[in-house]
Amino acid sequence: MRSNDPQAEQTIRGDEMGRRLRWRAATRSTSDGYTMVEFAITSVAFLLIVFGTIDFGRSIYLYSQLNNGAREAAREAKVGEANGYGWSAGTIGQRVRVAKDPATSAETSRPGLAGATVTYTCTGSCAPGDRLTIDADLPFSAITQGFLGIAPITLHSSATVTIE
Repeated sequence: MRSNDPQAEQTIRGDEMGRRLRWRAATRSTSDGYTMVEFAITSVAFLLIVFGTIDFGRSIYLYSQLNNGAREAAREAKVGEANGYGWSAGTIGQRVRVAKDPATSAETSRPGLAGATVTYTCTGSCAPGDRLTIDADLPFSAITQGFLGIAPITLHSSATVTIE
């Protein structure tokens, strides 16, 4: 039933608008708590994904640095013996932790490898013709490790050369 009276229509619209506003205010107060809970759950999952990605990238970077250090140390030991410079456990460990520019002989620390442990083994007496193996280990602690209950990871790299 429609009324031809514009004042009556205005009153009906006003009452309906008031009901809608009251309903919206009543539902808003109960949905605010749900929003906070949903945010808390999704933000934890989101942050785990973000920091997990950062941890994964850090581990790949550190493994790459460790691998390069082991290869360069093995090469320096191989060539150093042939050139009469010789080598020792200290120089091998130093080369894994510190990079040397062959052109300028400048040395720069490899980021993150200060805690690396380096060992070597030789077949025979480490004379020319024997095989030298350099093993490097680096403990890696992830950012998300404590939250997920994961034990520390040890990154390992090795390089084997024949001494000249």
